[in-house]
Amino acid sequence: MNRFYVPFHAGLKNLWIDSSESHHITHVKRLKVGDNIIVFNGMGDEFEAEIEEIEDNRVKVKINQQKTISKENIVGIDIAFAIPKGKRSHLLIQKCTELGVHKLIPINYARSVVKLKDDCSAKIEKWQKIAIEASKQCGRNTITEIGEVVNFDNILKTVDSYDLSLFACSQSDANNLKNTLQEHPKPNNIISFIGPEGGFTTNEIEMATKSGCKFVSLGSRILRIETAAIAVSAILSYHYST
Repeated sequence: MNRFYVPFHAGLKNLWIDSSESHHITHVKRLKVGDNIIVFNGMGDEFEAEIEEIEDNRVKVKINQQKTISKENIVGIDIAFAIPKGKRSHLLIQKCTELGVHKLIPINYARSVVKLKDDCSAKIEKWQKIAIEASKQCGRNTITEIGEVVNFDNILKTVDSYDLSLFACSQSDANNLKNTLQEHPKPNNIISFIGPEGGFTTNEIEMATKSGCKFVSLGSRILRIETAAIAVSAILSYHYST
């Protein structure tokens, strides 16, 4: 059944859907009055609904049944990533959302090729829309949050709020990721740092060490930003799935 994202609170019996989702319902899917759809609110709730009325660019639906369906990871996973060039960031957002990442945090590292400024709300909004579409496709009832862009030294101030902080790098003394995860069997939340194409600076490594981050290796090959982010998300999701 077709799924659509509508941010509303549970308890409503009828709901008007407007903006891009109503366009998707009427012009893309070409659904009619009487057709059944699924709506989810991004807060974990999913509802069966029936189209009652189509008016201009709005669609009215009747909420028939609420379902409690969780497809979220057992462990909350946040990815603090360097921004890749071009549309490679779109792939990163899409696939990490499909893999159940809780939050994606764009970071300005010292060697970042792409650095976002404070006036980047349009890009963040674009990324959030990609996350919404990915959640619709993969069946999640929550939406991966896209955080505001922050500098590396500022994000390090938050690592104490995580049970495990991973620093994916090519350092010779980095531990095997599998071994590190086995040493932490039941974390509630994890943050993983994904660096830029040029790697982390000596200063960033020293700062991460002082903050208690665990240095881990993803293998002998050098991965692109989006590949590393997707790989870490998949490994963490799988490892803590049981």
